Amino acid sequence: MSIWEKMLNLDRRWIFLLIGIACVVPFFTPLGLPILPSAEVLGIYDHIEGLGPDNAIFVGFDFDPGTAAENMPMGVAVLRHAFARNIPVFITAYTPLGQGMAAMGLAEVTDESTPDYFKYVYWEEWAFVREQGIIDRAEIEEAWIAEGNSLPENASGWVFEGRDVAMLGFLPYFHLVILGMSSSISSQYPTDVGGTPLEDMPMYQEHKSLREIDLAVTTAGSSACMAWITYGREKIGLPIAFGVTAVMATDYFIYIQSGQIIGQMGGLRGAAEYETLLMGWSGDGIDREAYASTPGKAFVGMDVQNIAHLLIIFLVILGNIAFFAGGFHKKTKLKGRR
Repeated sequence: MSIWEKMLNLDRRWIFLLIGIACVVPFFTPLGLPILPSAEVLGIYDHIEGLGPDNAIFVGFDFDPGTAAENMPMGVAVLRHAFARNIPVFITAYTPLGQGMAAMGLAEVTDESTPDYFKYVYWEEWAFVREQGIIDRAEIEEAWIAEGNSLPENASGWVFEGRDVAMLGFLPYFHLVILGMSSSISSQYPTDVGGTPLEDMPMYQEHKSLREIDLAVTTAGSSACMAWITYGREKIGLPIAFGVTAVMATDYFIYIQSGQIIGQMGGLRGAAEYETLLMGWSGDGIDREAYASTPGKAFVGMDVQNIAHLLIIFLVILGNIAFFAGGFHKKTKLKGRR
């Protein structure tokens, strides 16, 4: 048997083994392959970069566990960006399971065992600050530190529940929920998922309806995108951005072209592009602030995806070389004539 025949008859288990190695090794030794942010992702990043403590955004964890590998890094990246700029974030979910995804995303950003985490301060913990009538973000932090609280060494900042974030969670018929929030957020969510009255929260007192919100980012693996466009963008002009799975991305480019959404993260690649920007990417000559010192999960995942794809391409090319170099194309022609 010639070498070409051996190559064409290679046991598929060896191929599975190679793919397995290509998928596992980058997790332990990240390659850091370059990722260039697209204009669609830059649109979201630049919009949030222009906001601050006086603004507010919505982040919808509008996906189920089946698409979490793509959607979760998107939501986490946007939360990290918003918290770094002290932008209040209302978190919602389009599906019941999405509420669990939202809790996991917030837990990831505030996980004390990870670098660049944000120290979470529960509503009850900073009650003494509110009793003093302090609601300004900078003054809250000053009063909190004055009480002897210091930021841990590996932390990037504080996140005050009710001032920096409100976990609203899931409600059924979410398109009607969006419609109702255009008049009053508290009419749909009287309390957050922990039972805290929304009207007591400083962030709600400054932003009582969707008309006072500066951006809604939906990370979706479903039709939640259209609900936000129909009842958020088209009804009240709310700026909208998408984070969607790779197979959905092309369906929504028309909304970027029409100006109905400001940007889109498409698949794992889109999430990795946003993480690249959070690490201070300056490949276009713009000096950006670095909000993260280490790559996120999507950035590492792209190493895995790229290596696996390159391996598959290599095997396809190798198979074609063996097919033609071994003369098997001629044998195929002869069989066809018979």
